[in-house]
Amino acid sequence: MPMDPIFQFGVFYALLCQCVFGSVPSATNISVVCHNFVNVLYWNYSHPAEQLKFSVLVRPYQSDSQTVDTSQTYLDISNYSKDAADDYFVAVTAHVGQEKSESASIQFTYSKDFYNENQHKYKCSMDFPAVNTSVHKDEIEVSFQHPSLIYEQDILYEEFIYKITHDQKKTSYSCFDDEDVCTAKIHLNQSVAGHCVELKFEGKIAAIPTNTYKNVCVPHQTPETDHTGLIAGLLGGGFVLLFITVGVVWVLCKKWNDWPKVPEVLRSIIPGQPPTALLPQSEQPAFSQPKCSGHQPLLNEDSNGSGGSTPDSPDKKVYEQKPDLVDTDPYEPKFPITEDSDGESTVIEPSGYNSPKNLEIEIEIGPEDYAEGYGPRPAVI
Repeated sequence: MPMDPIFQFGVFYALLCQCVFGSVPSATNISVVCHNFVNVLYWNYSHPAEQLKFSVLVRPYQSDSQTVDTSQTYLDISNYSKDAADDYFVAVTAHVGQEKSESASIQFTYSKDFYNENQHKYKCSMDFPAVNTSVHKDEIEVSFQHPSLIYEQDILYEEFIYKITHDQKKTSYSCFDDEDVCTAKIHLNQSVAGHCVELKFEGKIAAIPTNTYKNVCVPHQTPETDHTGLIAGLLGGGFVLLFITVGVVWVLCKKWNDWPKVPEVLRSIIPGQPPTALLPQSEQPAFSQPKCSGHQPLLNEDSNGSGGSTPDSPDKKVYEQKPDLVDTDPYEPKFPITEDSDGESTVIEPSGYNSPKNLEIEIEIGPEDYAEGYGPRPAVI
Protein backbone atom coordinates (compact mmCIF):
# COMPACT_ATOMS: atom_id res chain seq x y z
CA MET A 1 0.00 0.00 0.00
CA PRO A 2 1.58 3.18 -1.11
CA MET A 3 2.17 5.94 1.53
CA ASP A 4 0.27 9.19 1.46
CA PRO A 5 2.45 12.00 0.08
CA ILE A 6 1.34 14.35 2.85
CA PHE A 7 2.33 11.85 5.50
CA GLN A 8 5.68 11.33 3.83
CA PHE A 9 6.34 15.11 3.85
CA GLY A 10 5.47 15.33 7.55
CA VAL A 11 7.86 12.55 8.45
CA PHE A 12 10.60 14.15 6.40
CA TYR A 13 10.07 17.55 8.10
CA ALA A 14 10.17 15.96 11.55
CA LEU A 15 13.40 14.16 10.74
CA LEU A 16 14.86 17.42 9.37
CA CYS A 17 13.95 19.38 12.50
CA GLN A 18 15.39 16.63 14.61
CA CYS A 19 18.67 16.84 12.74
CA VAL A 20 18.89 20.65 12.55
CA PHE A 21 17.50 21.80 15.88
CA GLY A 22 17.92 18.61 17.83
CA SER A 23 16.60 18.76 21.36
CA VAL A 24 17.72 22.38 22.30
CA PRO A 25 14.75 24.23 23.84
CA SER A 26 13.97 27.89 22.98
CA ALA A 27 14.18 30.95 25.23
CA THR A 28 10.94 31.99 26.89
CA ASN A 29 9.34 35.12 28.32
CA ILE A 30 11.32 37.46 26.11
CA SER A 31 10.71 41.16 26.94
CA VAL A 32 12.26 44.56 26.50
CA VAL A 33 12.44 47.61 28.76
CA CYS A 34 12.80 50.73 26.62
CA HIS A 35 12.66 53.94 28.63
CA ASN A 36 14.39 57.27 27.99
CA PHE A 37 16.31 55.68 25.08
CA VAL A 38 17.90 52.98 27.24
CA ASN A 39 16.84 49.59 25.80
CA VAL A 40 17.49 46.33 27.68
CA LEU A 41 16.34 42.91 26.45
CA TYR A 42 15.43 40.11 28.93
CA TRP A 43 14.49 36.40 28.54
CA ASN A 44 14.31 33.15 30.51
CA TYR A 45 15.94 29.77 29.85
CA SER A 46 15.29 26.74 32.07
CA HIS A 47 17.71 24.17 30.50
CA PRO A 48 21.27 25.16 31.31
CA ALA A 49 24.13 23.41 29.51
CA GLU A 50 27.93 23.53 29.43
CA GLN A 51 28.29 25.17 26.02
CA LEU A 52 25.12 27.25 26.13
CA LYS A 53 25.10 30.67 24.48
CA PHE A 54 22.55 33.00 22.94
CA SER A 55 22.55 34.90 19.69
CA VAL A 56 20.55 38.14 19.64
CA LEU A 57 19.51 39.53 16.28
CA VAL A 58 18.60 43.27 16.14
CA ARG A 59 16.94 44.17 12.87
CA PRO A 60 15.83 47.84 12.39
CA TYR A 61 13.16 48.68 9.90
CA GLN A 62 15.19 51.42 8.19
CA SER A 63 18.78 50.13 8.51
CA ASP A 64 20.95 46.96 8.52
CA SER A 65 20.71 44.09 11.00
CA GLN A 66 23.28 43.25 13.71
CA THR A 67 23.90 40.05 15.72
CA VAL A 68 25.32 39.91 19.23
CA ASP A 69 26.31 36.76 21.21
CA THR A 70 26.07 36.51 25.00
CA SER A 71 25.94 33.87 27.72
CA GLN A 72 23.66 35.96 29.95
CA THR A 73 19.89 36.03 29.85
CA TYR A 74 19.76 39.78 29.25
CA LEU A 75 21.44 42.26 26.92
CA ASP A 76 21.62 46.05 26.66
CA ILE A 77 20.91 46.78 23.02
CA SER A 78 20.85 50.60 23.30
CA ASN A 79 23.91 50.96 21.05
CA TYR A 80 22.17 48.85 18.39
CA SER A 81 18.91 50.79 18.55
CA LYS A 82 20.04 54.42 18.71
CA ASP A 83 17.50 55.78 16.26
CA ALA A 84 14.45 56.41 18.45
CA ALA A 85 12.34 57.15 15.37
CA ASP A 86 12.84 53.61 13.97
CA ASP A 87 11.07 50.28 14.54
CA TYR A 88 13.07 47.27 15.83
CA PHE A 89 12.63 43.49 15.54
CA VAL A 90 14.65 41.43 18.05
CA ALA A 91 15.11 37.58 18.03
CA VAL A 92 16.91 35.36 20.57
CA THR A 93 18.28 31.90 19.66
CA ALA A 94 19.85 29.40 22.07
CA HIS A 95 22.99 27.44 21.02
CA VAL A 96 24.41 24.29 22.61
CA GLY A 97 27.50 23.25 20.68
CA GLN A 98 26.47 22.86 17.04
CA GLU A 99 22.80 22.60 17.85
CA LYS A 100 20.44 25.56 18.19
CA SER A 101 16.88 26.25 19.23
CA GLU A 102 14.02 28.00 17.55
CA SER A 103 14.06 31.83 17.77
CA ALA A 104 11.92 33.80 20.21
CA SER A 105 11.22 37.30 18.94
CA ILE A 106 9.80 40.65 20.03
CA GLN A 107 9.18 44.02 18.38
CA PHE A 108 9.42 47.54 19.94
CA THR A 109 9.52 51.19 18.92
CA TYR A 110 9.43 54.73 20.41
CA SER A 111 7.74 56.27 17.43
CA LYS A 112 4.02 56.65 17.41
CA ASP A 113 4.07 56.32 13.62
CA PHE A 114 5.24 52.66 13.84
CA TYR A 115 3.39 51.57 16.91
CA ASN A 116 0.77 48.82 16.41
CA GLU A 117 -1.00 47.16 19.29
CA ASN A 118 -1.05 43.78 17.52
CA GLN A 119 2.65 43.78 16.67
CA HIS A 120 4.22 45.73 19.53
CA LYS A 121 3.72 43.98 22.81
CA TYR A 122 5.78 46.54 24.74
CA LYS A 123 5.48 50.28 24.40
CA CYS A 124 8.58 52.45 24.86
CA SER A 125 8.35 55.78 26.67
CA MET A 126 10.17 59.05 27.28
CA ASP A 127 9.74 61.04 30.50
CA PHE A 128 8.29 64.50 30.34
CA PRO A 129 10.90 67.07 31.54
CA ALA A 130 10.76 67.99 35.22
CA VAL A 131 8.10 70.65 35.71
CA ASN A 132 8.55 73.65 38.00
CA THR A 133 5.49 75.59 39.13
CA SER A 134 4.91 78.85 40.96
CA VAL A 135 1.54 80.21 42.11
CA HIS A 136 0.78 83.90 41.73
CA LYS A 137 -2.32 85.99 42.32
CA ASP A 138 -4.68 84.26 39.88
CA GLU A 139 -2.44 82.00 37.79
CA ILE A 140 0.09 79.18 37.88
CA GLU A 141 3.33 79.70 36.00
CA VAL A 142 4.88 76.52 34.58
CA SER A 143 8.47 76.09 33.35
CA PHE A 144 10.66 73.17 32.21
CA GLN A 145 13.59 72.39 29.91
CA HIS A 146 13.31 71.41 26.28
CA PRO A 147 13.77 67.61 25.82
CA SER A 148 16.82 68.13 23.59
CA LEU A 149 18.70 69.54 26.60
CA ILE A 150 18.04 66.37 28.60
CA TYR A 151 18.36 63.48 26.14
CA GLU A 152 21.19 63.01 23.64
CA GLN A 153 19.06 62.35 20.59
CA ASP A 154 19.47 64.20 17.31
CA ILE A 155 15.83 63.74 16.42
CA LEU A 156 14.78 65.85 19.40
CA TYR A 157 16.16 69.10 17.98
CA GLU A 158 12.80 70.29 16.73
CA GLU A 159 9.58 71.82 17.98
CA PHE A 160 8.14 70.33 21.17
CA ILE A 161 4.33 70.46 21.19
CA TYR A 162 2.58 69.88 24.51
CA LYS A 163 -0.86 70.27 26.08
CA ILE A 164 -1.83 71.13 29.65
CA THR A 165 -5.19 69.98 31.00
CA HIS A 166 -6.69 71.77 34.00
CA ASP A 167 -10.29 71.66 35.19
CA GLN A 168 -11.27 69.66 32.08
CA LYS A 169 -9.84 72.40 29.89
CA LYS A 170 -6.96 71.53 27.57
CA THR A 171 -4.60 74.22 26.27
CA SER A 172 -1.90 73.69 23.63
CA TYR A 173 1.59 75.22 23.71
CA SER A 174 4.85 74.83 21.79
CA CYS A 175 8.54 75.27 22.52
CA PHE A 176 11.59 75.21 20.22
CA ASP A 177 15.01 73.72 20.85
CA ASP A 178 16.74 77.13 20.84
CA GLU A 179 14.75 78.12 23.94
CA ASP A 180 16.47 77.28 27.20
CA VAL A 181 13.22 77.11 29.16
CA CYS A 182 9.68 76.36 28.03
CA THR A 183 7.05 78.37 29.92
CA ALA A 184 3.26 78.50 30.18
CA LYS A 185 0.67 80.31 32.32
CA ILE A 186 -2.52 78.69 33.57
CA HIS A 187 -5.33 80.95 34.80
CA LEU A 188 -7.13 79.90 37.98
CA ASN A 189 -10.63 80.38 39.30
CA GLN A 190 -11.27 81.96 42.67
CA SER A 191 -12.91 78.74 43.84
CA VAL A 192 -9.61 76.80 43.81
CA ALA A 193 -8.04 79.04 46.48
CA GLY A 194 -7.00 76.90 49.41
CA HIS A 195 -7.16 73.65 47.37
CA CYS A 196 -4.77 71.51 45.32
CA VAL A 197 -5.31 71.13 41.58
CA GLU A 198 -3.99 68.47 39.21
CA LEU A 199 -2.27 69.42 35.97
CA LYS A 200 -1.88 66.88 33.19
CA PHE A 201 0.94 67.35 30.66
CA GLU A 202 0.93 65.60 27.28
CA GLY A 203 3.71 66.24 24.79
CA LYS A 204 5.06 64.90 21.51
CA ILE A 205 8.35 65.44 19.71
CA ALA A 206 9.61 63.53 16.64
CA ALA A 207 6.48 61.36 16.90
CA ILE A 208 7.56 60.27 20.42
CA PRO A 209 4.79 60.74 22.98
CA THR A 210 5.38 61.72 26.60
CA ASN A 211 3.16 62.67 29.53
CA THR A 212 3.20 63.44 33.25
CA TYR A 213 1.05 64.80 36.10
CA LYS A 214 1.66 67.59 38.57
CA ASN A 215 -0.29 68.50 41.74
CA VAL A 216 -0.21 72.18 42.69
CA CYS A 217 -1.67 73.59 45.92
CA VAL A 218 -3.11 77.10 45.69
CA PRO A 219 -2.93 79.10 48.96
CA HIS A 220 -5.63 81.46 50.20
CA GLN A 221 -5.33 84.92 48.73
CA THR A 222 -4.97 87.67 51.32
CA PRO A 223 -7.19 90.69 50.61
CA GLU A 224 -5.42 93.75 49.36
CA THR A 225 -5.34 96.60 51.86
CA ASP A 226 -5.74 100.27 51.04
CA HIS A 227 -2.38 101.96 51.49
CA THR A 228 -3.70 105.51 51.03
CA GLY A 229 -3.70 106.26 54.77
CA LEU A 230 -0.23 104.82 55.18
CA ILE A 231 1.15 106.91 52.32
CA ALA A 232 -0.48 110.05 53.71
CA GLY A 233 0.97 109.36 57.15
CA LEU A 234 4.43 108.85 55.74
CA LEU A 235 4.23 112.09 53.74
CA GLY A 236 3.01 114.04 56.79
CA GLY A 237 5.75 112.61 58.96
CA GLY A 238 8.29 113.49 56.30
CA PHE A 239 7.15 117.11 56.22
CA VAL A 240 7.28 117.36 60.02
CA LEU A 241 10.76 115.88 60.08
CA LEU A 242 11.88 118.30 57.38
CA PHE A 243 10.47 121.24 59.36
CA ILE A 244 12.29 120.12 62.53
CA THR A 245 15.53 119.68 60.63
CA VAL A 246 15.32 123.19 59.14
CA GLY A 247 14.65 124.63 62.62
CA VAL A 248 17.64 122.83 64.15
CA VAL A 249 19.90 124.03 61.35
CA TRP A 250 18.66 127.61 61.82
CA VAL A 251 19.35 127.50 65.60
CA LEU A 252 22.82 126.08 65.02
CA CYS A 253 23.59 128.85 62.54
CA LYS A 254 22.49 131.46 65.06
CA LYS A 255 24.62 129.92 67.77
CA TRP A 256 27.60 129.67 65.43
CA ASN A 257 27.68 133.45 65.05
CA ASP A 258 27.85 133.82 68.87
CA TRP A 259 30.59 131.30 69.45
CA PRO A 260 33.86 132.60 71.00
CA LYS A 261 37.14 132.81 69.19
CA VAL A 262 38.68 129.59 68.10
CA PRO A 263 41.87 128.93 70.07
CA GLU A 264 45.14 129.36 68.27
CA VAL A 265 45.87 125.65 68.73
CA LEU A 266 42.71 124.63 66.85
CA ARG A 267 43.38 127.13 64.11
CA SER A 268 46.79 125.59 63.54
CA ILE A 269 45.27 122.07 63.37
CA ILE A 270 42.74 122.84 60.61
CA PRO A 271 44.66 122.73 57.30
CA GLY A 272 44.21 125.30 54.57
CA GLN A 273 42.71 127.98 56.84
CA PRO A 274 44.43 131.27 57.73
CA PRO A 275 44.53 132.10 61.46
CA THR A 276 41.87 134.79 61.11
CA ALA A 277 39.52 132.74 58.91
CA LEU A 278 37.83 131.06 61.87
CA LEU A 279 37.02 134.28 63.72
CA PRO A 280 33.62 135.89 63.24
CA GLN A 281 33.64 138.96 61.12
CA SER A 282 32.67 141.12 64.08
CA GLU A 283 35.72 139.96 66.06
CA GLN A 284 38.34 140.45 63.34
CA PRO A 285 40.98 142.86 64.72
CA ALA A 286 41.06 146.09 62.79
CA PHE A 287 44.35 147.84 62.38
CA SER A 288 44.87 151.32 61.04
CA GLN A 289 48.04 153.07 60.04
CA PRO A 290 49.25 155.61 62.57
CA LYS A 291 48.94 159.16 61.42
CA CYS A 292 51.32 161.95 62.31
CA SER A 293 49.66 165.21 62.91
CA GLY A 294 50.94 168.53 64.05
CA HIS A 295 50.59 169.79 67.55
CA GLN A 296 47.36 171.51 68.33
CA PRO A 297 47.47 174.40 70.81
CA LEU A 298 45.82 173.70 74.12
CA LEU A 299 44.76 177.34 74.75
CA ASN A 300 42.46 179.53 72.80
CA GLU A 301 43.84 182.48 70.94
CA ASP A 302 41.96 184.79 73.24
CA SER A 303 43.55 184.27 76.69
CA ASN A 304 42.83 186.66 79.58
CA GLY A 305 40.79 188.86 77.27
CA SER A 306 43.72 189.69 74.98
CA GLY A 307 43.31 189.72 71.25
CA GLY A 308 46.10 187.12 70.77
CA SER A 309 49.82 186.79 71.07
CA THR A 310 52.23 188.55 68.80
CA PRO A 311 55.09 186.78 67.18
CA ASP A 312 57.37 188.35 69.81
CA SER A 313 55.30 187.19 72.77
CA PRO A 314 56.93 184.99 75.43
CA ASP A 315 54.76 181.96 74.69
CA LYS A 316 56.49 181.66 71.35
CA LYS A 317 59.20 179.75 73.14
CA VAL A 318 56.79 177.03 74.06
CA TYR A 319 55.48 176.60 70.52
CA GLU A 320 58.95 176.55 69.12
CA GLN A 321 59.58 173.40 71.18
CA LYS A 322 56.62 171.47 69.75
CA PRO A 323 58.00 170.57 66.30
CA ASP A 324 60.57 168.42 68.09
CA LEU A 325 57.74 166.08 69.12
CA VAL A 326 56.21 166.02 65.65
CA ASP A 327 59.41 165.09 63.89
CA THR A 328 60.08 162.10 66.12
CA ASP A 329 59.03 158.53 65.36
CA PRO A 330 55.23 158.19 65.71
CA TYR A 331 55.68 154.97 67.68
CA GLU A 332 58.02 156.55 70.24
CA PRO A 333 56.46 158.04 73.42
CA LYS A 334 56.05 161.78 73.37
CA PHE A 335 56.30 163.74 76.61
CA PRO A 336 55.50 167.42 77.07
CA ILE A 337 58.44 169.81 77.69
CA THR A 338 58.34 172.87 79.97
CA GLU A 339 60.83 175.58 80.83
CA ASP A 340 61.50 176.85 84.30
CA SER A 341 62.52 180.35 85.33
CA ASP A 342 66.20 179.62 84.66
CA GLY A 343 65.49 178.70 81.04
CA GLU A 344 66.03 174.93 81.50
CA SER A 345 63.71 172.51 79.73
CA THR A 346 61.97 169.86 81.78
CA VAL A 347 60.27 166.70 80.37
CA ILE A 348 57.26 165.61 82.28
CA GLU A 349 57.14 161.78 82.26
CA PRO A 350 54.02 159.86 83.23
CA SER A 351 54.11 157.47 86.09
CA GLY A 352 52.82 154.61 83.94
CA TYR A 353 49.79 152.88 85.44
CA ASN A 354 48.70 155.59 87.89
CA SER A 355 48.95 158.59 85.51
CA PRO A 356 45.68 160.11 84.32
CA LYS A 357 44.43 159.73 80.77
CA ASN A 358 45.17 163.47 80.12
CA LEU A 359 48.67 164.62 81.11
CA GLU A 360 48.90 167.76 83.24
CA ILE A 361 51.20 170.40 81.72
CA GLU A 362 52.31 173.94 82.70
CA ILE A 363 52.55 176.73 80.13
CA GLU A 364 54.36 180.04 80.61
CA ILE A 365 52.20 182.92 79.45
CA GLY A 366 54.37 185.84 80.51
CA PRO A 367 57.16 186.72 82.93
CA GLU A 368 56.44 184.90 86.16
CA ASP A 369 52.98 184.12 84.81
CA TYR A 370 52.13 180.41 84.30
CA ALA A 371 48.96 178.50 83.50
CA GLU A 372 48.14 174.80 84.08
CA GLY A 373 46.33 172.58 81.56
CA TYR A 374 45.85 168.96 80.36
CA GLY A 375 47.00 167.36 77.21
CA PRO A 376 46.57 163.87 75.74
CA ARG A 377 48.62 161.08 77.31
CA PRO A 378 51.17 159.57 74.98
CA ALA A 379 51.01 155.88 74.24
CA VAL A 380 53.13 153.63 76.39
CA ILE A 381 54.99 150.90 74.45
